[in-house]
Amino acid sequence: MRTTGRGANQQSSAPYNRRVVLDFIRQQGAASRKDIADMVSLSPQTVANITNDLEAIGLIVSRRQKVDKSRGQPPIAFELNPQAGNSIGISLEPGRASAALVNLVGEVRSRCEVELDTSDRQQMLASMLQVVSRLRRESSERLWGIGIALPGPLGHTDISFIGPTALEGWNDLSVLDELGELTGLPLFYRVDSVAGALGETLFGVARHLDDFFYLHLGLGLGGALVIGRSAFPGADGNATEIGHVPIVPGGTPCYCGNRGCLERYLSMHSLAEALGVSDHDVWAVDLARRLQQPADAALHGWCRQAADRLRDAVCMIENMLDPRSIVIGGSAPKVLVEHLVALAQPWHRSVRGGVASPETRLVLSDRQDDSSILGAAVLPFYEMLSPRLEVLQQERRPDVDAAELMGHRAPPSRRAQ
Repeated sequence: MRTTGRGANQQSSAPYNRRVVLDFIRQQGAASRKDIADMVSLSPQTVANITNDLEAIGLIVSRRQKVDKSRGQPPIAFELNPQAGNSIGISLEPGRASAALVNLVGEVRSRCEVELDTSDRQQMLASMLQVVSRLRRESSERLWGIGIALPGPLGHTDISFIGPTALEGWNDLSVLDELGELTGLPLFYRVDSVAGALGETLFGVARHLDDFFYLHLGLGLGGALVIGRSAFPGADGNATEIGHVPIVPGGTPCYCGNRGCLERYLSMHSLAEALGVSDHDVWAVDLARRLQQPADAALHGWCRQAADRLRDAVCMIENMLDPRSIVIGGSAPKVLVEHLVALAQPWHRSVRGGVASPETRLVLSDRQDDSSILGAAVLPFYEMLSPRLEVLQQERRPDVDAAELMGHRAPPSRRAQ
């Protein structure tokens, strides 16, 4: 359930109030000044000033609403401006980078994919520079920056950068510093599960949810707990690393050093192993066709086991966190995810059973194939489009640009949000 943000009265909260108004317009699709004032607890004059500012810098556009014949001019409604700028989203997975140019309303304007050796720092940097250069040429509007989603966990933990579903062999993220410096664009990065969750919050099936759990099914498996439209980070930014939770006692050895981890049964990497293909080739498997073939023992055997582990995971998430909804996204093909969800029925008994609405208990991303890229692309303007009280900043001088007017301070090279 989504609650509308409320404006604040302090002078220092002006950027926050602009975000509240912009977020309300984004949620509604179109909103009049009266709609905004009624819902965000700001005075009509404040709303008028804010919408004038936002329109002047090109973040919103105004249109006359279509109404039944009546006296006087029809009211004006404000919408996000699709031409207000773009960002470049890059989803990094071992062996490939998927990228897209995405505008302020979440529309994918262009996309590309490149194969790369993520263990070769210079080759990977050169490939990402080519991707950015290509997409940059296709943007005639402002570029807000680059967002990168990459598999976790990050940092110097016992299980960081280990195994075929991670960026194996990496020691740090300094290559991202180089990418930001060489492109001259603000660069933001997050773990892919967190980026995907933020993408769903702004432009996906979670745009009307304040709190939910996001399950990211890609080459590996990750998760993110969203509370108040912000991802819970944990002590070091690696919270809800669900893929490396041992769930089968004495089960399949995991590259993290444990046995029976959830990711070893529920991930595209585990599917590749079951089908006897490489991680690179698993994306080219015609799953829609093969799922219709009952004699395909390898695929159907894997699906039954994966569905069992999905059932266990949902029960664990619900009993530990009691989320209103679990959203499943990531780069896994939607036809596969739908099949696994159907096989996993009925769910285990949990604290959500009997109280959760069947329509919202578990929701599949409607941007499944794009959710990783979209999640990366929202990072450069997430803070601007999603007001949070903890990012209140001082009002700036009157001649600031759009980013500064929204209290959006761009980093020199990279930033973990």
